[in-house]
Amino acid sequence: MVLLDDILVWSQGSLKPWQQDAVRRLFQGTLNSDGLADLYAMLKSSVGLEDPKKRVPDPLSKNHLPATAGATDKVALLTMRDVEHVNMLAPKQTLKFSQTGLTVIYGGNGSGKSGYARVLKRACRSRDESEEVIPNAREKGSASKVPSALFDVEIAGNALEVKWEKNKAAPPEMASIAVFDTRCARAYIDDQQEVAYLPFGLDVVENLGQTVFPKLTETLEAEIKQTDTTTDAFRHLFGNTKVGTLITGLNAKTTEAEVTSLSKLSQEETERAAELKKTLNETNPKAKADALKLAAARMASFDAKIKKAHSLVKDEVIPALKTIDDDAQVAIAAEEKAADVLRAGESLLPGTGDEVWKILYEAARNFSSEKAYPEHPFPHTGDKSQCVLCQQDVQADGAARLARFEAFVQADTAKTAKEKRERRASAEQRISQFAVKLEVEDALLEEIEKLDAGLTTEIAAYSAALETRKEWMLAVLKSHKWEGISALPVDPCIRLKAVSDKLLAEKATYEKAGDEAKRAALQKELAELEARIALTPHEKAVLALVKRIQTKAMLLKCRDQLQTKPISTKSKELASNAVTEPLRAALAKEFKALGVVMAAPRLEEKVVKGKIQHKLALDLAVGADIRDILSEGEQRAIAIGSFLAELSSGGHGGGIVFDDPVSSLDHFRRQAVARRLVEEAANRQVIIFTHDTAFLGELQDYIEHASVSHVIHHLEWHGKDAGKINEGLPWHQKSFKDRIHHLEQAQNKIAKVWPQYPNDDEIARMRQLYSNLRATLERFIQDVIFAGVVVRYRDWIKVGNLKDAVGFTHAEFLEVDRIHSICSNATEAHDASGAKNPSVPTPADLAKAIADLVSLSEGIKVRQKAQSSTLGIAGLPAASPLTSMPLTPITATAAPPASNTSVAPTPTVQAGVASAASSGKGKP
Repeated sequence: MVLLDDILVWSQGSLKPWQQDAVRRLFQGTLNSDGLADLYAMLKSSVGLEDPKKRVPDPLSKNHLPATAGATDKVALLTMRDVEHVNMLAPKQTLKFSQTGLTVIYGGNGSGKSGYARVLKRACRSRDESEEVIPNAREKGSASKVPSALFDVEIAGNALEVKWEKNKAAPPEMASIAVFDTRCARAYIDDQQEVAYLPFGLDVVENLGQTVFPKLTETLEAEIKQTDTTTDAFRHLFGNTKVGTLITGLNAKTTEAEVTSLSKLSQEETERAAELKKTLNETNPKAKADALKLAAARMASFDAKIKKAHSLVKDEVIPALKTIDDDAQVAIAAEEKAADVLRAGESLLPGTGDEVWKILYEAARNFSSEKAYPEHPFPHTGDKSQCVLCQQDVQADGAARLARFEAFVQADTAKTAKEKRERRASAEQRISQFAVKLEVEDALLEEIEKLDAGLTTEIAAYSAALETRKEWMLAVLKSHKWEGISALPVDPCIRLKAVSDKLLAEKATYEKAGDEAKRAALQKELAELEARIALTPHEKAVLALVKRIQTKAMLLKCRDQLQTKPISTKSKELASNAVTEPLRAALAKEFKALGVVMAAPRLEEKVVKGKIQHKLALDLAVGADIRDILSEGEQRAIAIGSFLAELSSGGHGGGIVFDDPVSSLDHFRRQAVARRLVEEAANRQVIIFTHDTAFLGELQDYIEHASVSHVIHHLEWHGKDAGKINEGLPWHQKSFKDRIHHLEQAQNKIAKVWPQYPNDDEIARMRQLYSNLRATLERFIQDVIFAGVVVRYRDWIKVGNLKDAVGFTHAEFLEVDRIHSICSNATEAHDASGAKNPSVPTPADLAKAIADLVSLSEGIKVRQKAQSSTLGIAGLPAASPLTSMPLTPITATAAPPASNTSVAPTPTVQAGVASAASSGKGKP
């Protein structure tokens, strides 16, 4: 339908995703309380409120709408089979449908019709989808079983299998098949007691604005009201502070960081608050400031002492000291090589040229220069010179040796070695004199410990580490092994300086406290810190309040999406476009066909409490409530007419399924509905479920007249299962010919197993067959003898059939009476005397009785054929229930065969047209 397409386009272009989901649910008839809860959650999600269940909208799409099938895409149902876990339906059943024309499924109450029909409602498209398909409620463990069914369908000439399963999307291949039942009635009585007709889809739009939105609004307003956003619990935090400003100004834009930045204090801030409180309580701030100044000076002095000790052995001096040692070692090695050269070539005393020897040599030089030969340079080797050590004359070889010694001593290697050796000795002496131990007065240590607990321990450890470093430095100057230096611990000067800085800060604070102007600033600072300290234990509560404020703000935003005016405006626009003249004409046509002729139908647009409605009104001569005018049957006729009009005006070519369409209809409208549905079967596939025997008969007559292709089934119980499918009509609806065929098959079957001495069950079976034969005899009277001129449950007389009514001879009457008596005697309609002990007929007896009835029928048919040929063209014209007297017949009254009794009451034709009475000697 164009209307549905317009709704889809409007939904996709103008509605929020959750609103599109709501429209989908309304179309599918699945909007229950759980669905409203889903929509409410998705509404809140759309403004940023998190849904714990993470529900996501499923917007309306083309697949959710009843499809409009064209000539090339019509869907034909071929079979419905393997229905599982649906009510008490028998398993492994196959329900075959006429691919074109009409399919009728007949069954009494409780026979399983509703089970099959409900599955079709869910698998196809139905205005109502609220009716659940449930498994067998009487079977234990059935609650966990999922109803399902298979369908064989044909689409554009292609056959395929589709499966329907509960709680899953309906097969899209069956979307063009429409289902009608009591719940799908398109006409209804509104609050003003007027019949209202709403084209399919328009009511969905209106229900969105008039039902869904108000219900969601009610839930929304309740939640808004329940969301507490007052700050009364935090009145103690109000005031002229940042905390007070924050609390009184809480709003949806307040961030968690704003709250936590005030509620979380550092250790320094907490200590500062305590310090300020202590300072402002001091009676003599100036004296306190002076004392703090002196204490800070003591800390600074001790800090300088530590730094000085550290500078002597710090890591940075180690590389320089190692260089001094390395240089000395290199120079000494070079000197030793020169000594080796000195000793080469002659035998000298061991150690000549070494350090001890050089000391001796230098002593000799000093003695010679200062005492023995002050006027001669050393070594003096001239005439009459003597050795200053052995004091013997210096000989030539001795003079040469002394010259060599002097050259060795004066060489660069010796001088360098001496210089490096002296430099290292100087460094070692200087280190040995370092004062690295931190000597501290007990009073100062006590003061430091009070100001910073544990700092004195750190100072002691540092002092010991400095001494250890000093000893190591002296040791490596001797061992020349520079590995294994120990790292110094944390420098206590860091904490000591912090103590000093803190004392100076306190001093400054006390100085301010002594100044009135500056004291006010301190009081303000303390107030801010105390407000923050007071906020800290309420941080979570304040954040929760902020969350509620933000939630409430977003809930208020939801109101914008629940405005009904745009929906009402669109509904009116769609209504104006949808209710067109073709629909008006279609309604008028359908109502006329269904006998809704009390007043001419007309459509009128009306606004009721802001709700746009297109009402079906009746033109009445006097004003009266529609409820008082229209019966329930008339309302049902209007519902069927509206349903068919919607299909025809919307170009709907798909099949249609009716479940008990004539409920509450009188016989005349039942007849009209039967005729209308048979007519519709010429254009589309029509499937009808019915329990109404009279309606079934009407359908048969119209089917026969219209020559519409058709399939008829009937349902019955089979053991503990309902819905057993049987082809054709049930026994009480079968024709004379079909009954004879059934009896012949039953006789053949029982004859094969009939014993010489039958038991009670076998006797009962035989008596039942005779009872069926008696019923067949009565149908013979109706269909053959009277040629179907008068038929029970029909409101017409087939005048055209009078040409076949040849009457009956006395001999034929006697034969009818004889067969009737045989059947009556064989049944258990009367309680026979026990003494009489009547015998039951045999299968051969039954075969003869059937053959006698067939023979009687054939004889009458011979006379009928002869009479028909004699009448020829001059005879009475053939007539049918569709052409002779469809709605105002000469009525025939007859007791219905609904009770399945084998003996029907005597039919009587009124107005003297004809009469027939069962007579004879047989038992009634």
